[in-house]
Parts: sequence; structure tokens; C-alpha cells
Amino acid sequence: MTAPLTEITRRRAALVAQAAAQRKEICQWVQPWQMPVAFVDRGIELVRRVRAHPLAIFMGVLLLFRLGTGRWSVWAGRAWTGWQIYQSLQERPSRPRD
Repeated sequence: MTAPLTEITRRRAALVAQAAAQRKEICQWVQPWQMPVAFVDRGIELVRRVRAHPLAIFMGVLLLFRLGTGRWSVWAGRAWTGWQIYQSLQERPSRPRD
């Protein structure tokens, strides 16, 4: 009975080593694609947010066109700063209340 268990243990160790080698090889193949995939993920997230809040996006674009070209860059910078603050607040974990 111990011979089959020893064989199973040996086979398992070999498979674990093989899986580790395969994971390392896959990591080497995937490494160059991490940045492009992350960029696509951000684009998909942006599309989801736009689809979730279409009226807010429309009103923002309408406001930018209404302001004209002189003040557009100032208001675009303010809107971008506001968006970044909003994003940082959304990503922050909420604290439990006492």
C-alpha cells in the first residue's frame, strides 16, 4: 500500500514542478502585454462610466462649448481636477462607523 502512495507523491511533486515552470514561461510571454491590456481596461471602464452617467457627460460637454475657446482650457482643467478627486474618493475604502 505504501508503494502506490509513494508513486503518487512522487508524481505529484513532478507535476507541481512542471506547473511552476509553465507559470514562469507564461509570465514571460504575457509581460509585454500588461501595459496595453491595462490601457484597454481603463478605456472599457471609461465607457462604462459614460454609459452609467450620460446626462452628466452631455451637460459637461454642453457647458464647455457654451464657455467658448478663451475659458475652455481653464474650465477643462478644473473639471479634470474635480474628476480626479471624485475618482480618488470612490476608490478609497470606506471606514466602518462606530
